[in-house]
Amino acid sequence: MSTNSFSKDFFNIKGKNAEELIHELATKSFFIDWCFPNPKLPDNKELCDLLVIFDDIAIIFQIKNLKLKNGKYNKSEVKKNIKQLSGARRQLFDLKTSVSLANSRRRPELFDPSAIKKIFLISVLVGEGEDFSNFMDEVKNNSVHVFTSDFAKIVFKELDTIKDFADYLQEKENLINNKQYMIIQGGEEELLAYYLANERTFQGIEKSDFVHFTGGSWESFNSEERYKAKKEADKISYGWDSLIEKAHEGSEKYELVARELARPSRLQRRSLSKMFYDAQVFAHNKINDKINIIRRVVSPDNSDTTYCFVFIDNFESIGKETRENLLFSTCHVARGIHKKPKVLGIATEGKFNRMISYDFCYTYQADWNEQDQKIMEQLQQKYGILTNIKTGNLIECEYPI
Repeated sequence: MSTNSFSKDFFNIKGKNAEELIHELATKSFFIDWCFPNPKLPDNKELCDLLVIFDDIAIIFQIKNLKLKNGKYNKSEVKKNIKQLSGARRQLFDLKTSVSLANSRRRPELFDPSAIKKIFLISVLVGEGEDFSNFMDEVKNNSVHVFTSDFAKIVFKELDTIKDFADYLQEKENLINNKQYMIIQGGEEELLAYYLANERTFQGIEKSDFVHFTGGSWESFNSEERYKAKKEADKISYGWDSLIEKAHEGSEKYELVARELARPSRLQRRSLSKMFYDAQVFAHNKINDKINIIRRVVSPDNSDTTYCFVFIDNFESIGKETRENLLFSTCHVARGIHKKPKVLGIATEGKFNRMISYDFCYTYQADWNEQDQKIMEQLQQKYGILTNIKTGNLIECEYPI
């Protein structure tokens, strides 16, 4: 093997490892369903390293493994990475080039640029970080977020839902676009610490002409009791994440259900998980010979979705069709009561078991007419669905202390 060929192979491997690192972080946070690695153009050229598509959000990643020389990156390589992001954006949204999206879970589908309202560009520079570097850049009047590998590991862990991640990117762009000068010592995690500690906003600094973040804010924030309490409280929320995985059916129906399950933020997932688990415990204790079904309906004020939880005794023995009809009927009645267009239903066993199975139902109904109301009343009268409603509120604080 010649020296030249060895060097080329070495850097190809390094680059691939860098991409795999970001792919792994992204799929853990956003699920494999909405992460499309190395999408191709019609001529089979690579569009970008990673494309995340969720609802009306598109996040384009370009990843580069760079080495330092005299404490600095090769600026031409940094600019090349950013230029590639600009090219990918142009292909998708200006030229509207036909791009087929596929991953290990989803069937191939054509990208639809008309569905996208928010576009984020992220350049990830993997390797040893510079002493001083830009965490934001611009190309053709488009903002580009510049992540180091260290910050990527932090932000994917801290903002591990699409909503939380995209909200931060948007707030950061709003802040940077209004600033003349900003200096951060210690990395972008110092900025993230301020954002998280101030109700996920940059209130207090958005009108300043000059902002200087000193190092140590991130470590200090991590050591606070309220942060530790938040992390402990968040543990139950990952039960909701497991429901996203359990909803997998490998079909178009699955994608609609899973997307609705994945839409809430981490705090919202915590609240939903608590209510689901509380209802499951209640059902386990209450279901007996006289009561064989328990229903719980959750209609958060800050959501256009109503959630229906149904717990059924003898879940497997009554048959899938009957279970699905029970769940759909509950969702229809809940749509009529709460007046929200989207209803997501989850049905499972009434008693805790080692092996638990689930049925899911997702409906979208923008309009509600007299016939819908009549069917709802008939279901309530015949099956007693949501006729004796007890209401309650759950106020969930992000930082319990």
